[in-house]
Amino acid sequence: MAGRIAKVLLVLLVMVLAAGAARLTGGRFSNLADNTLAGLHWLAAACIGQLLGALTGGIAYPVGLIGSAACIAVFLRLNLFRPGVALLALGFFGNALVVALNGAMPVSATALLRAGLDHFVADPRHELADPSTTLPWLGDVVPVALPGLGQAVSPGDVLIAAGAGLLLYAGMGATGRVPAAVVPSWADLEPKAAPHHPPE
Repeated sequence: MAGRIAKVLLVLLVMVLAAGAARLTGGRFSNLADNTLAGLHWLAAACIGQLLGALTGGIAYPVGLIGSAACIAVFLRLNLFRPGVALLALGFFGNALVVALNGAMPVSATALLRAGLDHFVADPRHELADPSTTLPWLGDVVPVALPGLGQAVSPGDVLIAAGAGLLLYAGMGATGRVPAAVVPSWADLEPKAAPHHPPE
Protein backbone atom coordinates (compact mmCIF):
# COMPACT_ATOMS: atom_id res chain seq x y z
CA MET A 1 0.00 0.00 0.00
CA ALA A 2 2.81 2.42 0.91
CA GLY A 3 4.46 1.77 -2.45
CA ARG A 4 1.27 2.61 -4.36
CA ILE A 5 0.78 5.79 -2.29
CA ALA A 6 4.37 6.84 -3.01
CA LYS A 7 3.83 6.33 -6.75
CA VAL A 8 0.62 8.37 -6.70
CA LEU A 9 2.35 11.13 -4.73
CA LEU A 10 5.18 11.16 -7.28
CA VAL A 11 2.70 11.73 -10.12
CA LEU A 12 0.84 14.41 -8.14
CA LEU A 13 4.09 16.20 -7.25
CA VAL A 14 5.20 16.30 -10.89
CA MET A 15 1.77 17.55 -11.98
CA VAL A 16 1.83 20.33 -9.36
CA LEU A 17 5.28 21.40 -10.57
CA ALA A 18 4.10 21.24 -14.19
CA ALA A 19 1.05 23.37 -13.39
CA GLY A 20 3.25 25.92 -11.63
CA ALA A 21 5.66 26.06 -14.55
CA ALA A 22 2.76 26.42 -16.97
CA ARG A 23 1.32 29.32 -15.00
CA LEU A 24 4.71 31.07 -15.05
CA THR A 25 4.98 30.70 -18.81
CA GLY A 26 1.56 31.94 -19.83
CA GLY A 27 -0.56 28.83 -19.27
CA ARG A 28 -4.07 28.96 -17.85
CA PHE A 29 -6.23 26.28 -16.23
CA SER A 30 -9.14 27.51 -18.34
CA ASN A 31 -7.30 26.28 -21.43
CA LEU A 32 -7.78 22.68 -20.26
CA ALA A 33 -11.44 22.90 -21.28
CA ASP A 34 -10.33 23.27 -24.90
CA ASN A 35 -7.90 20.31 -24.70
CA THR A 36 -10.21 17.50 -23.64
CA LEU A 37 -8.70 14.04 -24.06
CA ALA A 38 -10.52 11.49 -26.19
CA GLY A 39 -11.91 8.32 -24.67
CA LEU A 40 -11.84 9.33 -21.01
CA HIS A 41 -14.42 6.61 -20.33
CA TRP A 42 -11.73 4.03 -21.18
CA LEU A 43 -9.46 5.53 -18.52
CA ALA A 44 -12.31 5.48 -16.00
CA ALA A 45 -13.02 1.83 -16.86
CA ALA A 46 -9.34 0.98 -16.31
CA CYS A 47 -9.38 2.56 -12.85
CA ILE A 48 -12.60 0.75 -11.91
CA GLY A 49 -11.19 -2.58 -13.14
CA GLN A 50 -8.04 -2.25 -11.04
CA LEU A 51 -9.99 -1.13 -7.98
CA LEU A 52 -12.52 -3.98 -8.16
CA GLY A 53 -9.76 -6.53 -8.78
CA ALA A 54 -7.75 -5.32 -5.79
CA LEU A 55 -10.78 -5.27 -3.47
CA THR A 56 -12.25 -8.60 -4.56
CA GLY A 57 -9.06 -10.64 -4.86
CA GLY A 58 -8.84 -14.17 -6.20
CA ILE A 59 -9.35 -14.62 -9.94
CA ALA A 60 -10.84 -11.12 -10.12
CA TYR A 61 -7.40 -9.59 -9.49
CA PRO A 62 -5.62 -10.82 -12.67
CA VAL A 63 -8.82 -10.40 -14.70
CA GLY A 64 -9.09 -6.82 -13.48
CA LEU A 65 -5.45 -6.15 -14.38
CA ILE A 66 -5.87 -7.57 -17.90
CA GLY A 67 -9.06 -5.60 -18.49
CA SER A 68 -7.47 -2.46 -17.09
CA ALA A 69 -4.44 -2.84 -19.35
CA ALA A 70 -6.69 -3.26 -22.40
CA CYS A 71 -8.68 -0.12 -21.53
CA ILE A 72 -5.49 1.89 -20.97
CA ALA A 73 -4.11 0.71 -24.32
CA VAL A 74 -7.25 1.94 -26.11
CA PHE A 75 -7.12 5.28 -24.31
CA LEU A 76 -3.44 5.80 -25.13
CA ARG A 77 -4.03 4.88 -28.78
CA LEU A 78 -6.78 7.49 -29.07
CA ASN A 79 -4.50 10.20 -27.66
CA LEU A 80 -1.08 9.00 -28.79
CA PHE A 81 -0.09 12.22 -30.56
CA ARG A 82 -0.92 14.47 -27.64
CA PRO A 83 2.15 15.81 -25.76
CA GLY A 84 3.15 13.46 -22.97
CA VAL A 85 0.94 10.53 -24.00
CA ALA A 86 3.84 8.65 -25.63
CA LEU A 87 5.70 8.80 -22.30
CA LEU A 88 2.59 7.50 -20.54
CA ALA A 89 2.39 4.64 -23.05
CA LEU A 90 6.03 3.68 -22.54
CA GLY A 91 5.62 3.81 -18.78
CA PHE A 92 2.52 1.63 -18.74
CA PHE A 93 4.09 -0.80 -21.21
CA GLY A 94 7.28 -1.10 -19.15
CA ASN A 95 5.35 -1.79 -15.96
CA ALA A 96 3.02 -4.27 -17.65
CA LEU A 97 5.93 -6.12 -19.27
CA VAL A 98 7.96 -6.64 -16.11
CA VAL A 99 4.87 -7.68 -14.12
CA ALA A 100 3.76 -10.12 -16.85
CA LEU A 101 7.21 -11.72 -16.99
CA ASN A 102 7.60 -12.06 -13.22
CA GLY A 103 4.05 -12.36 -11.93
CA ALA A 104 4.50 -9.28 -9.74
CA MET A 105 6.48 -6.04 -9.68
CA PRO A 106 10.06 -6.84 -8.58
CA VAL A 107 11.45 -4.48 -5.95
CA SER A 108 15.16 -3.77 -5.47
CA ALA A 109 16.37 -4.13 -1.88
CA THR A 110 19.18 -1.67 -2.64
CA ALA A 111 16.68 0.95 -3.83
CA LEU A 112 14.65 0.48 -0.66
CA LEU A 113 17.74 1.06 1.48
CA ARG A 114 18.58 4.22 -0.45
CA ALA A 115 15.01 5.40 0.10
CA GLY A 116 15.44 4.98 3.84
CA LEU A 117 13.73 1.60 4.28
CA ASP A 118 15.46 -1.37 5.87
CA HIS A 119 12.81 -4.02 5.16
CA PHE A 120 10.43 -5.18 2.47
CA VAL A 121 6.72 -5.83 3.05
CA ALA A 122 5.45 -8.37 0.53
CA ASP A 123 2.01 -8.10 -1.06
CA PRO A 124 0.30 -9.75 -4.08
CA ARG A 125 1.53 -6.99 -6.43
CA HIS A 126 5.19 -6.82 -5.39
CA GLU A 127 8.04 -9.23 -4.77
CA LEU A 128 11.67 -8.80 -3.79
CA ALA A 129 13.97 -9.00 -6.83
CA ASP A 130 16.52 -11.83 -6.90
CA PRO A 131 18.92 -13.35 -9.47
CA SER A 132 16.03 -15.15 -11.17
CA THR A 133 14.10 -11.94 -11.84
CA THR A 134 13.52 -11.16 -15.52
CA LEU A 135 14.34 -7.59 -16.63
CA PRO A 136 14.97 -6.40 -13.05
CA TRP A 137 15.90 -2.91 -14.27
CA LEU A 138 12.23 -2.37 -15.20
CA GLY A 139 11.16 -3.06 -11.62
CA ASP A 140 11.07 -0.74 -8.62
CA VAL A 141 14.72 0.31 -8.76
CA VAL A 142 14.45 4.12 -8.43
CA PRO A 143 14.62 5.28 -4.77
CA VAL A 144 12.21 8.03 -3.78
CA ALA A 145 12.90 9.48 -0.33
CA LEU A 146 9.58 11.16 0.41
CA PRO A 147 9.31 12.44 4.02
CA GLY A 148 7.80 9.65 6.07
CA LEU A 149 6.97 7.64 2.96
CA GLY A 150 10.22 6.55 1.36
CA GLN A 151 9.78 3.96 -1.37
CA ALA A 152 11.20 2.62 -4.63
CA VAL A 153 9.45 3.20 -7.95
CA SER A 154 10.00 1.82 -11.43
CA PRO A 155 11.33 3.59 -14.53
CA GLY A 156 7.81 3.12 -15.89
CA ASP A 157 6.42 5.08 -12.95
CA VAL A 158 8.89 7.89 -13.66
CA LEU A 159 7.80 7.97 -17.32
CA ILE A 160 4.14 8.01 -16.29
CA ALA A 161 4.76 10.95 -13.95
CA ALA A 162 6.72 12.82 -16.63
CA GLY A 163 4.04 12.13 -19.24
CA ALA A 164 1.26 13.32 -16.95
CA GLY A 165 3.19 16.49 -16.17
CA LEU A 166 3.90 17.22 -19.83
CA LEU A 167 0.28 16.54 -20.78
CA LEU A 168 -0.92 19.03 -18.15
CA TYR A 169 1.73 21.61 -19.08
CA ALA A 170 0.83 21.51 -22.77
CA GLY A 171 -2.90 21.38 -22.09
CA MET A 172 -2.70 24.63 -20.12
CA GLY A 173 -1.30 26.34 -23.22
CA ALA A 174 2.11 27.21 -21.77
CA THR A 175 4.45 28.99 -24.19
CA GLY A 176 7.74 27.91 -22.64
CA ARG A 177 8.73 31.56 -22.10
CA VAL A 178 8.21 33.68 -19.01
CA PRO A 179 6.16 36.76 -20.00
CA ALA A 180 8.24 39.93 -19.71
CA ALA A 181 7.21 43.55 -19.59
CA VAL A 182 7.39 45.29 -22.96
CA VAL A 183 10.49 47.47 -23.15
CA PRO A 184 9.50 51.03 -24.13
CA SER A 185 10.98 52.47 -27.31
CA TRP A 186 12.91 55.76 -27.47
CA ALA A 187 9.89 57.37 -29.09
CA ASP A 188 7.80 56.46 -26.07
CA LEU A 189 10.37 58.04 -23.73
CA GLU A 190 10.65 61.34 -25.58
CA PRO A 191 8.52 64.14 -24.16
CA LYS A 192 5.39 64.76 -26.12
CA ALA A 193 5.19 68.16 -27.80
CA ALA A 194 2.11 70.21 -27.09
CA PRO A 195 -0.37 70.14 -29.97
CA HIS A 196 0.02 73.10 -32.30
CA HIS A 197 -3.14 75.03 -33.09
CA PRO A 198 -2.95 77.37 -36.16
CA PRO A 199 -3.96 80.99 -35.50
CA GLU A 200 -7.53 81.82 -36.49
